Amino acid sequence: MSVDEPQLKRRPGKDVVGELSPDKQLQQDSGHAVAVGSSAKASGFVKNSSSYAFMAVVALSFITRYYRIWDPAQVVFDEVHFGKFASYYLRREYYFDVHPPLAKMLIALGGWLIGYDGHFLFEKIGMDYVSNGVPYMMLRGWVALFGFALPPLVYMIMAESGYSVVAAMLAALLATFDNALVTQGRLILLDNIMIFFMLASVYSYVKFYKQRYRPFGAQWWTWLLSTGVMLGCVVSCKLVGLFTIALVGVAVIFDLRRILDIRRGYTMFDFWGHFVARAFALIAVPVVIYLSLFAAHLAILTRTGPGDAYHTSQFQMQLIDNPMTKSSFDVHYGDQIAIRHRETGAFLDSNIERYPLRYEDQRVSSQGQQVTGAADKTDNSFWIIKPMNNQEAYAQFVARRQAGEDIPQAEMKKWVVHNTDLVQLQHAATGSNMRTHDVASPMTSTNMEFTTLALNDTAHVDDTVWKLEIDGAKSNSTLLKTSSSFIRFVSNKHGVAMWTHPKKLPEWGHGHQEINGKKDPTAKSTLWAITEIRDRKITAEEVEEMNKKQTGMSFFEKFVELQGLMIKHNNALTTVHPFQSTPISWPLLLRGISFWTDSEQRKQIYLLGNPIGWWISDLALLAFAVCLVGLEACDMRNYEIVDAVVRRHLLRSGGFIAFAWFIHYFPFFMMGRSLFLHHYLPASIFAYMMVAACFQFFCVHPYQLFALRSWSSRARALLPSYSASLIFVGLVAVQVATFVYFAPLSYGTSSMTPEQVNGRRWLPGFDLHFQK
Repeated sequence: MSVDEPQLKRRPGKDVVGELSPDKQLQQDSGHAVAVGSSAKASGFVKNSSSYAFMAVVALSFITRYYRIWDPAQVVFDEVHFGKFASYYLRREYYFDVHPPLAKMLIALGGWLIGYDGHFLFEKIGMDYVSNGVPYMMLRGWVALFGFALPPLVYMIMAESGYSVVAAMLAALLATFDNALVTQGRLILLDNIMIFFMLASVYSYVKFYKQRYRPFGAQWWTWLLSTGVMLGCVVSCKLVGLFTIALVGVAVIFDLRRILDIRRGYTMFDFWGHFVARAFALIAVPVVIYLSLFAAHLAILTRTGPGDAYHTSQFQMQLIDNPMTKSSFDVHYGDQIAIRHRETGAFLDSNIERYPLRYEDQRVSSQGQQVTGAADKTDNSFWIIKPMNNQEAYAQFVARRQAGEDIPQAEMKKWVVHNTDLVQLQHAATGSNMRTHDVASPMTSTNMEFTTLALNDTAHVDDTVWKLEIDGAKSNSTLLKTSSSFIRFVSNKHGVAMWTHPKKLPEWGHGHQEINGKKDPTAKSTLWAITEIRDRKITAEEVEEMNKKQTGMSFFEKFVELQGLMIKHNNALTTVHPFQSTPISWPLLLRGISFWTDSEQRKQIYLLGNPIGWWISDLALLAFAVCLVGLEACDMRNYEIVDAVVRRHLLRSGGFIAFAWFIHYFPFFMMGRSLFLHHYLPASIFAYMMVAACFQFFCVHPYQLFALRSWSSRARALLPSYSASLIFVGLVAVQVATFVYFAPLSYGTSSMTPEQVNGRRWLPGFDLHFQK
């Protein structure tokens, strides 16, 4: 943050202290700096040192990100996902992902610009790019632009915040030679794109804050709107971009509090003007950008694709060539239907075999006919749907259909199955009705067993009656359709819903899934769909009629449905991963992530931050906290141990950096999903900035002489002292040396012996490959 803050006007009864303009304050500070610094004129090199430092950071960042970017020529880690999504954009095929679309759209844009057609689907890690004709170097190079921009942005933020050339360069070099940022920044991944917009948001807000004494001017509006645009972009890359919005939001609250203070001389009209301007730029603009990017996302992905199944049937039917559009027929009583579980894809199946007398846990079964979930559709997967009412008329209707009579369409409509109808399901192959009863299921003892009942058994008919519920139906008049209707079969007597899960039955179940009665009939996992009516053929007239009847969805209906699914599935990412880690371990760098291995050449890419750099940044964060406590204690004892300007800069700019680290780190402790080291990367950059802030506080004196007004401004002095210069050189040298030492793991370009691998295994959690 900028440091040129005027003194307060007095409250009534206090001495009047004149408020200095920012220009006068700067002149006063500059004059004081020259007086306490050096009367000698700065050399041309010193004056231009900020520009030289910036160019050096740009060059080094480019080298570290683009070094051997063609190696390895194989799919690495999450390129398997994000490269695939880029291909779907270029093919215009709908996919589903838990992250917002901007970063993936930018990756796809890079592919489009070089003429890539999306033919490769990045199906698994290790697939060869060259043999599949993938322009992977250009794709990686495009994404690397965002990673390459991070260190220069760090330099710009620190310089604009009033730090010295050496402090700004220290922060930028620490980010330049961070192994994790380099590894992420040169692959087809999202994180560095998101971090780019995060840092761009912070930079824009710092520039805006520095215009606070020139409100509503052209630059004031430019940087305010730029902040809003960048915030919209960061949250449109990943939802954790909300942390950056929270960071700027808290800073805005403090800023508005300053304006609200009557001692500053602002009126309430002034306050509300500032409030509305910020609300428009920092709330409305990001919302519009977020919505616009999803509108573009949906406008591009118009063809059916692998993401269809996550959505409602109405959503799916908006997509070109979606199977539901081609095969959504009314289901009539007497039809032989194939029923498929929505989540697992298993078909409702039965056969002549029976449950064993005793299960593995010695529980006794009913020895009834097995009802199971089969992976593939066979003759045993067809069921005749029958009504419980009007059975005599139904028998005549079925007889006429079986005789091949051409029944009028108006009469056929009378026999269409509706929502909440009471039905029976008769197994076509064995002729028995599906039943559930008060017997424990084979594998899930709390749920009810599914079996069948012979047609001549009238004593237990109630066990065979099912209430058919169409998901999302608004009335009983809703018709049951193949493919597009998701349905539940709820026992009319017992109230349980037909359900299955992926776990396989023992050998006697032939690898099928267990079907049982779930006691929560409203669970999403109890949804099924009718995928086929046996011997039903579609005509061109029916296709045309279905297209006419297709119900459209507005953008906002699609948007709301998609947001709900994103949040739901993001929270459901709880499957244990061999390289997941806990937030408490990240600052200490207790373990990394294996990205890629080549067993033949004993090469690997292992995501790991720069250990020395991360541990130094931890110490800097601790030192900042100690400084806060120490300064507060000195205030209480009326001791002035540092200059007021230095203290103010530490509390404001250092406090902003510390809060930025906190808000991008601590929320992960409240998440229940699987987490990984790369989630800490945004916070790690602010931790590096804190190293530079502490270096400035302890080593750069007098503060005013070395402080930069902007990243492109001329410097008045460069090196504060020999000791400070040695500390700067020492920190950078250690960072670079550690980076080079771990570079074979970051780039994956070098074969390593077991001794070399184990030499880099500094902690037990560094679970590297090829240790033997």
